[in-house]
Amino acid sequence: MGRRGLQLLLGVLATVAVASGLFGMIFGPEFLPDGGHVSATIDSEYRFVNAFWFTAGAVVMWSLPRVERATAVLRLTLGAAFLGGVARLWAAAASGWPNPVFVAALGIELLLVPVTLCWQARVTTASGASSDQDSP
Repeated sequence: MGRRGLQLLLGVLATVAVASGLFGMIFGPEFLPDGGHVSATIDSEYRFVNAFWFTAGAVVMWSLPRVERATAVLRLTLGAAFLGGVARLWAAAASGWPNPVFVAALGIELLLVPVTLCWQARVTTASGASSDQDSP
């Protein structure tokens, strides 16, 4: 569970975020599981939010070569993903459980993301690097 494993996991998470963000921006919510026609307001908001997923993935990709030093960037970006998971959980409490694809996303956001942040902290400590020597 060292640096390379962390880079691999972050690379997979970043690729999923970039791909799903790009897909969401281009195609909108009609291709979601259980999706369909939505109002122009919902379509606009959905595409806007997907720009953030795309950007978050790109930022995590940027951090990969400097994973032991990009602590603040990763904490901010992955913290936003965790907060998104909290919002999904709130939505589930208010409206019911979403499609299983989004329940899986919720699990990643609320469980895997904090584990990844702890892993990154251990990699930083083990490397002896001071965090955030590089900025985006």
